[in-house]
Amino acid sequence: MKQSNFISELLNGVVNVFDTIALCKEISSCKFGYGFVARSTPNFSAPKATAGEWYEWFGECMPNIVKVTKVTNARAYDYAKAVNRQLDKQGIEATFKSSAMNGYEWVVPNIIKRATKDDSLQLCLSFKGGDKTKFETFYIVGDHFATDREMAFIKSHLYVAPNKSVKQTKMGVAQEDIIMVRNYKFSNIVSVGTTPQVEEFWQSINK
Repeated sequence: MKQSNFISELLNGVVNVFDTIALCKEISSCKFGYGFVARSTPNFSAPKATAGEWYEWFGECMPNIVKVTKVTNARAYDYAKAVNRQLDKQGIEATFKSSAMNGYEWVVPNIIKRATKDDSLQLCLSFKGGDKTKFETFYIVGDHFATDREMAFIKSHLYVAPNKSVKQTKMGVAQEDIIMVRNYKFSNIVSVGTTPQVEEFWQSINK
């Protein structure tokens, strides 16, 4: 398949919502070995202040850039229970409480949440550094896959969000056992399945 066809599929393709729900139910039941591929819009640090740098590289101040991520061996924990379980394991009083999930409600506990304002669905991934959950990414710039040099430039300008694990760290959770969370819009998921199926899809992309 031509590169342009892969790019079109990655930018516009959407997995059947019921297939994604079925995948999420497998993951939430603690079954291992599932994954997905999703696109997202990256956030950049000081895009206006660095507009000149972007123009030098791409001929425009801010080209359309899309991040494509492969997730394998996905996990979904009950966030608060997982943190307290780890605290208890370390001999620390298990009193961790998660923040309220304002604007969302669970459709499938711990993994599918719905935005109350527009009914859109999100896949909520939760994992520990010590898990076998793996991430791999690349970027699409306009009509082409980013070159290695473009990738380095893009990554050097990414916005780094504040560390949300400070609360866990202060309570004493070991660094490798901190629970991390990432959310993916259902409308941005382009492939789901077992880890081998996702790996096969990823390898088939002609970059």
